[in-house]
Amino acid sequence: MVYESNQEPKENEVSAWTVAVGNFPMPWTSKKKKQKAEKALAIIRELDGLYGVTPMPPNGTLLTFDTLNHAKIASNILISKGIKTGDNICEVFLDKAYITS
Repeated sequence: MVYESNQEPKENEVSAWTVAVGNFPMPWTSKKKKQKAEKALAIIRELDGLYGVTPMPPNGTLLTFDTLNHAKIASNILISKGIKTGDNICEVFLDKAYITS
């Protein structure tokens, strides 16, 4: 489900879209889980339009994308690779100062 904000970004903001994934492993996590996470990160690094990754423990991690289309494509790719994702894609507003081209 897509949740679009009912607001407009402020002058110093840009609209972005989030996809939730699981938590990244902690230092004490098993080697097997760390290896699975490394494979997932290799896929995530290659996703088009990725702005960044924001850990939100204990609930998971948010992947932030530049467009709704990139977020939808990323979600579908992740699911097809067996990576658990959240059911929602949500619009957020980011300060332009933190966006690099």
